[in-house]
Amino acid sequence: MSIIYLLVSILTFSQTPALTPAAHDFKLSVCEIVYAPEKQAFTLKFYLFHDDLKAVLYNNPNAPEIEAKAASDYILKHFNLSLDGQTQALTYQSIREKNDQVLVEFTTSKISPKANASMTVRNSLLIERFRDQINMLYLILPEKEKKTVMLNATKTEGSFSF
Repeated sequence: MSIIYLLVSILTFSQTPALTPAAHDFKLSVCEIVYAPEKQAFTLKFYLFHDDLKAVLYNNPNAPEIEAKAASDYILKHFNLSLDGQTQALTYQSIREKNDQVLVEFTTSKISPKANASMTVRNSLLIERFRDQINMLYLILPEKEKKTVMLNATKTEGSFSF
């Protein structure tokens, strides 16, 4: 688990200097799914390397900038969240770039998960371009232990129960 922690640490919005596209040989995205009881909704935070996203969106890792609509449409096409078998609509909230990373945020509509709920996630982000892509999922619920699922080109669907 320590290598995964290292990879995730590198991908978070830290104060480290920007990496060049050649500096990361690994392909990784992180999606945090956080339930906010005060909003009665899930917030989804996608952390991606901007050159990887540009390579997928524009076929050019050095494209000048990432358009919010292009990033949102791409994520919605390659990511699906279901709660107790019901697909949840995701609403785009924001995009931010910092150093070599992009953070794209979405929210669900109001949801009150019941006890013993199950969540299924399909995540095939960047896999059509990078066969060695790893997509980490974290489910963060109030007063519960964080849950983790690792997806890749051969396993694009994962589930949580809580």
